[in-house]
Amino acid sequence: MSLHSIGREGELRLSFARRGERTILAEQYSRPPLQVMRAIPDAAGILCVYLLSPTGGVVQGDRYRIDLDIGVEARALFTTQSATKIYRMPEECAQQVTTITVRRGAFFEYVPDAAILFADADYHQRTEVKLEAGALALLYDIVMPGRLARGERLQFRRFANRTRVSDARGLLVYDAADIQPAQFDLDAPGRLEGYPCWGSATLVGDLAAWGLDAAALVTDTAAALSQLPTRDGIGGASLLARNGLSVRVLSQRLETIYEAFSALRLRVRDLCLHSTAPLRK
Repeated sequence: MSLHSIGREGELRLSFARRGERTILAEQYSRPPLQVMRAIPDAAGILCVYLLSPTGGVVQGDRYRIDLDIGVEARALFTTQSATKIYRMPEECAQQVTTITVRRGAFFEYVPDAAILFADADYHQRTEVKLEAGALALLYDIVMPGRLARGERLQFRRFANRTRVSDARGLLVYDAADIQPAQFDLDAPGRLEGYPCWGSATLVGDLAAWGLDAAALVTDTAAALSQLPTRDGIGGASLLARNGLSVRVLSQRLETIYEAFSALRLRVRDLCLHSTAPLRK
């Protein structure tokens, strides 16, 4: 008998809106197990929302849908309370679909903590982002493939991930991976090369409208990543074909990725908002 029926259908809808000098949460709907803490503004005036995990993690058969609408000239951040545990799934997969609309002149940070893929996990994730004129978004995607402290490494069954970002002119980012450790040598050259954790940070949108020099950000970020001891991690930064940049890091531990991405995030905040408010956890 299939265990698919034990999964949960979680749903979350949030709409952010600008009211005077403040950003407010104009609409909020959630269906467990997806829940959020009370939205709080940070020192930069960005409204921060934290996704909770009251059930402890994602289990077989779970189907989650998250819809985020960042209104005209709103300033918002969406993150998780902690890393997301993706548990063992003997028969079925679990799935999360996230859609994000960043409207004209809005500033949005989508910065969840890592997904931890337990042994025999089968997790499918899809993120669709649409940007209007003058919008700017920073997007994180970070993975730890197992409970490394227990010696569990690359024992998940499958991780299928797709991120698509577009604006009025068309496609900006299409990043897809279907990773099945049993079928590929993930430690081979050009793949993980012995580093268990991986992550990407993508800054995309109308960088010029926000006074950002994408080439300079890439140069500075790449220089910082080149200082990483190779025993800890490796990384690089590059320009997108237009309106953005991408940073990727492989590392022995999540903290190396968090620190690298935080440096980029705080630099962008300083240039755009003249504030370096840290992310509170």
